[in-house]
Amino acid sequence: MRVCFAKKKIAILLSILTMICMLSGCAYSSVDEYLEILGMKDASTEDNTLAENGIGQDISGTEPSDSNNSSAADEDSGTNSTDATSSGVTSDEQTSDESIADKLFSDSYMHISESSLNEDMKQARLDAGLTDNSIDLVKREQKGLYAYERLTEAGKTLYAEMLIIIQNMAVDVPVSTTSDEALDLVFDYLLIDHPELFYVDGYKYTNYLSLDDVITNITFSGSYIYNENEVAIKQKQIDKAANECLSGAPGSSDEYYAIKYIYEYLINNTEYDVEAEDNQNICSVFINKKSVCNGYSKAAQYLLNKLGINCTLVTGTVDTKKSKGVSHAWNLVECNGAYYYLDVTWGDSSYQVGNGESADATRLPAVNYDYLNVTTDELLKNHTISDVIYMPVCNSLKDNYYVREDEYFTSAELALVGELFSRRYQDGSSNVIIKCASKNVYDQLFDQLITQRLVFNYLQGENSSISYTTFADTNTIIFWIA
Repeated sequence: MRVCFAKKKIAILLSILTMICMLSGCAYSSVDEYLEILGMKDASTEDNTLAENGIGQDISGTEPSDSNNSSAADEDSGTNSTDATSSGVTSDEQTSDESIADKLFSDSYMHISESSLNEDMKQARLDAGLTDNSIDLVKREQKGLYAYERLTEAGKTLYAEMLIIIQNMAVDVPVSTTSDEALDLVFDYLLIDHPELFYVDGYKYTNYLSLDDVITNITFSGSYIYNENEVAIKQKQIDKAANECLSGAPGSSDEYYAIKYIYEYLINNTEYDVEAEDNQNICSVFINKKSVCNGYSKAAQYLLNKLGINCTLVTGTVDTKKSKGVSHAWNLVECNGAYYYLDVTWGDSSYQVGNGESADATRLPAVNYDYLNVTTDELLKNHTISDVIYMPVCNSLKDNYYVREDEYFTSAELALVGELFSRRYQDGSSNVIIKCASKNVYDQLFDQLITQRLVFNYLQGENSSISYTTFADTNTIIFWIA
């Protein structure tokens, strides 16, 4: 018998002093450089748990009985890992067929028939709730889910079977494929679509071989980290926390406001903590209020889906100053008919800031909006998308945060800068954020506002000094006015 286990998945200080006013600030090449100066842990030691534990962990299980002239060969396949170094971003000209990854395994799918199963296997499927009617019902319920829609019809059947098995916390259930690779891909797709499956972190399968070593059947089991009673208790806690959040969601038909609300809510109510319990699932966010990237991303997906907004989990890597290819997770979100990327983790100041040497050094807005509805080009400055699943090219700026909030500058127009300062004074903000569309615009505004000190033209009240922080990689300038 072959028992196999699934894979575990922020300086240059510039000070200009005069007798009358003072302009002081810190310029950083990136947020990562800023973090290093603050003495924050290297991200490579924090979020690598995504690669190790994000998808599954080894477990032991009961071995099914042999039958139907099948032989058993004991073999431990060990732990597998997914290559997350490819960009995975494909042109919109890519055909739909090319984006259907499981076409490679079309020959391995099979219709489960009475004659292909022994009595124990038939009973296992019935006990797990697998019938033609239940599978068809679940398939109808999955329509519109991002990953599900990128499977062949046979792949969708396998997806539905695995989902039903996991929802019922069943073990050793025959499924409609003879390919462990198909099983692996469809399981990845299942977790991409279903953040509510907090109680499973992997799977195991058993291959049944004929006398000539041909796989005749595969049984599937979820790797469950909680029992049914524990799942029920935690689900009630999750429901309470989610309902509390959703009760304050804006009722506007403009999806931007709901997405912004969820982004801000999760950041303001969750602390980034690599040591957080359950940090690879939504329990860490909704129950413990502490998490890492996987928890943030799945919680955002969970809440936005409940609001009727399409949101998908995206995995890949990020590059930091010290490390390349650090495992990370974020989201793809559909807002008012266009796709954008959303990274709640990188929007959280508890992720960005450690203990600085001075108050000025640690000044950042509580919420960093650089990753609220961004394009693929913007994302790829420091993120790399894995090739687990095809991801669309996001090129719309219409619902980008800085565009919607009139903080996005496509040219160095000082009149617009003055208007922005006035708005921020009126709404009581502590800062003014200028997001530049290009390095050229950023360089011009930096020269005018900081080098030439024209920023003082826009100060109100008795302010005679102002500090600033700049991030070159995202072309962002923050002025602190309170």
